[in-house]
Amino acid sequence: MTAIGIDLGTTNSVVARRDSDRADVEVVKIHGKASTPSVVGLRKRAGQDAEFLIGTFALNVAERDPKNTIQSVKRLMGRDFDDQAVRDAADRRPYAIVPGEGDDARAHVVMGDRPYTPEDVSTMILRHLRSGASDKLGEEVTHAVITVPAYFREAQRAATRKAGEAAGLVVKRIIDEPTAAAIAFGLDQREGEQRRVLVYDFGGGTFDISILNSVRDGQGRNHFQVLSYTGDNWLGGDDFDQLIVDRIVAWVRSNFGVDPAGDARFLFLAKRAAEKAKLELTEAPSAEIYIGGAFQDAGGLGDVEMELTRAEFDAMIEPLVSRTLDLVHEALGNEKLVPDQITDVILVGGSTLVPRVRAAVAEVFGAGKVRRQIDPMECVALGAAILADTLEGVECPNQECKAVNDDAAQECTQCGASLAGARSVGRDTNVYDVTGMALGVAAVKGSSADAFVPIIPRNTPYPLSEPMHGSFEVTDTAKIRMPVYEGNSTVASENHEQGLFEVALPPGVEMHAAVDVGMFLDKDRILHVTVSVPSVGLEETMRLQVDQERARAARPELVEDEPEDDYRDVLMSTMDGARRFLEVYEQYIAVPQAAKIRSDLDRAEEALMIDNPDECRRMVDVLNRDIFGSGLATQLYLAERAASQASKRDADSINESIAKIQEAHTRGSDAVVHDQARALKTMINRVYRENAGVQQIEDADDLGGILRHRP
Repeated sequence: MTAIGIDLGTTNSVVARRDSDRADVEVVKIHGKASTPSVVGLRKRAGQDAEFLIGTFALNVAERDPKNTIQSVKRLMGRDFDDQAVRDAADRRPYAIVPGEGDDARAHVVMGDRPYTPEDVSTMILRHLRSGASDKLGEEVTHAVITVPAYFREAQRAATRKAGEAAGLVVKRIIDEPTAAAIAFGLDQREGEQRRVLVYDFGGGTFDISILNSVRDGQGRNHFQVLSYTGDNWLGGDDFDQLIVDRIVAWVRSNFGVDPAGDARFLFLAKRAAEKAKLELTEAPSAEIYIGGAFQDAGGLGDVEMELTRAEFDAMIEPLVSRTLDLVHEALGNEKLVPDQITDVILVGGSTLVPRVRAAVAEVFGAGKVRRQIDPMECVALGAAILADTLEGVECPNQECKAVNDDAAQECTQCGASLAGARSVGRDTNVYDVTGMALGVAAVKGSSADAFVPIIPRNTPYPLSEPMHGSFEVTDTAKIRMPVYEGNSTVASENHEQGLFEVALPPGVEMHAAVDVGMFLDKDRILHVTVSVPSVGLEETMRLQVDQERARAARPELVEDEPEDDYRDVLMSTMDGARRFLEVYEQYIAVPQAAKIRSDLDRAEEALMIDNPDECRRMVDVLNRDIFGSGLATQLYLAERAASQASKRDADSINESIAKIQEAHTRGSDAVVHDQARALKTMINRVYRENAGVQQIEDADDLGGILRHRP
């Protein structure tokens, strides 16, 4: 077995290997270079089959064919085309980004008129790295530890693992980039020494902050405990480059009166010039940007000749640098820490070479804590290589067995126990990871029908030794509809949907019957979800392999006599209802939620304009969730609906309570609003029980089988 560490980067990728005999670790040069551009291109030659080019070879032909050259694909890993960040990227890339065929919602890139998933492209890069490392080392590379940004979602991690396996590698572990950097940094740690390390990882496409405890025990083994992390998967050096590209575009418009922003060749050349200028500005006070024959104007090909000073560049990037510092303070706050309680700060990623970035970090922690003895471009791969060498396999979770098995094993070779909950074990390096985002379900909670109820909380150590559970009740006696989400927002629809669990209930299930939801996250970060209804002995389990093709939201089947164009009428009616809801109740709606409703109305308009049936039906569901997931406004809305069909006595009581809530809200008396809202809810529920014809927040027609949370 030959194992390597791979830093699969947005801009460049690095391979490293640790020699067990000499206990040293070094970068493996692929084709003589310490790093390989994370680029894949398609070269077409007359009379010959097209061939894929990787790394520097792809960059060499990119100027001639930028539309068939894929860069920064890591930013698209595990993302759906409807993701707003993907839509924004599609407008700025010289290559095409498209949705999958049919109902496949994932983002794809196009080469040679054929769509490929980002996972496909990453597989090509990893296969190239594996082959190059095998040639350099003179032995076949079989195993690898591959790094990902700490704030990668489960779908992105799963896609990375699958790409590694498709490249012919046994993936010993997917590890967070900041953790790998900390492992490399821990090489010089003294026995018994304890450190609290903050890793500031600012790469080409992502930004992560991780806080870890690090200690070396009496046997010389390093232990790394991840406390927490946060980050932004769409913030990196690419964004610095894009600011320079935008400035180049503005210069051409101002000086020549033409707009080259839609020219794929110009965008590629401008991006390359921006990267060069950024690098020059790390050492020099100014950079000259020259691009010969960059664009077409009335006089023929025009050249770009402009200067960019470091002061101008620093001013351009300041909002992005400030964003990273906001995340630093967020990470510290999550652990109730202050900068003085951090012993070491490690700078990771090419963007930390920018002087303004280094200065900003030093301003927060003090220059004396910022460690620079490890190359920020190589430390992630070095740490991954150390782990790849020291990991011996996975330990059987059976306490009476505890045998160490091969990384690829699914069952223990000694006792036959499942290794889903097994953790990796190593000779002299142990890492204790946590989840960066909560995993849970959408459910009714209080007056919200769009609440996110975490089952596996954020910062939970994994793999889990046993499932974690949540208590719910049914709102529909015929079915359970349970969307599974990952994220940290209390609003379910603001998080990332991982899958939909639907269960048909047998006869005999009573309204409000208890439901247990269990979640288990295994060593490969595959999520196992179990739904149990004890009263009828029902138990259903689903395995969420989140890197698989994910369909767009399912539409309800049309009844035979429903005209195909009814979806437009239904959406327009729902839009009218959402607009009326916003007009009447906006003062009781949180500002972000009101903005979301307006945004969703705009998206619904777009769905009507392009006449997309599936999208129209999806937007009906989204707008209904907006109406029934707006807290106090939803409660007032439901109350007025109930009052219109209640007895005069109940209607008067409800209207009196509504008036008190409105008056207290105007005065800013939150405590009164809270008390009156509780009383109002009791009255509404009594009316609902007495009048089955009134739709309510527990009504099956409103909720479609979604569960209600039991505290």
